[in-house]
Amino acid sequence: MHRSVVFPALALLALPALAGCQRLQARVELKKGNALYAQEQYSQALKYFQKGLELDPADTFAWRSVGLTALALYRPGDDSPKNISYGQTAIKGFENYLAENPEDTKVQDYLLSTYVNTKQYDKANAYVTKLEQAHPENKAKYDKIRGNVLIQAGKLDEATNLALSMLRQEQPEALYTIAVAAWAKVYNNALIDAATRAKLVDLGLNDIQKAVELKPDYYDAMFYYGLLLREKSKLETDGNARLADINKAQEWLQKGLDLRKKAQPPAPPAKGK
Repeated sequence: MHRSVVFPALALLALPALAGCQRLQARVELKKGNALYAQEQYSQALKYFQKGLELDPADTFAWRSVGLTALALYRPGDDSPKNISYGQTAIKGFENYLAENPEDTKVQDYLLSTYVNTKQYDKANAYVTKLEQAHPENKAKYDKIRGNVLIQAGKLDEATNLALSMLRQEQPEALYTIAVAAWAKVYNNALIDAATRAKLVDLGLNDIQKAVELKPDYYDAMFYYGLLLREKSKLETDGNARLADINKAQEWLQKGLDLRKKAQPPAPPAKGK
């Protein structure tokens, strides 16, 4: 004869009480994490935030605290396993938080920058596309962000194509930013081979020239026009061509200086006059 299993009524009542105790303990752990975070003791704070979430997974807002704390510990460029783990923890925290709070623009920015800093460029671009689909009225904003991601990924050709598809008023700054990135790659890396160096210089010159054509008073672009021409001169094998590049670089530098001076507001009159 089989007997029915009957749970005591008090045991059934204890289940929600136990859950309530866990939530209460979770609040305690999260409160400790907040205090440690305020004292900039991030590694300890992270442990308490994670413990609080283990006790109460429903507290999705705490994922924001996990993300911010791990981000405070993360150091871009450090490829140690521990640092990589901090980056992944930050991403997980922001992703989980945004799953419940998708319109938090500040955390959107944190997630995008962490994708880029951890060199997860495809995820960054995919997230930008997701945001643009949700807010197509902000296409210009997301195009700019996507362009910056492409620059960080070293995809300057793609960034240029994107810049040229933007609204005309947005193009000069976008092209200037790409040209500056091209110059920085050449100027700061002596190990780049000559062919790659020449390609980057040509791309930068084409973009900066287009930026100046679109915005004739763009003196910042003129400065980098000159700097890129100087890099071009280093690649010349003909002495006359090298001198011509240097002279042209000086001309653009002077144009930029003259325009910047002209754009500056006049100095206030001296007191007592």
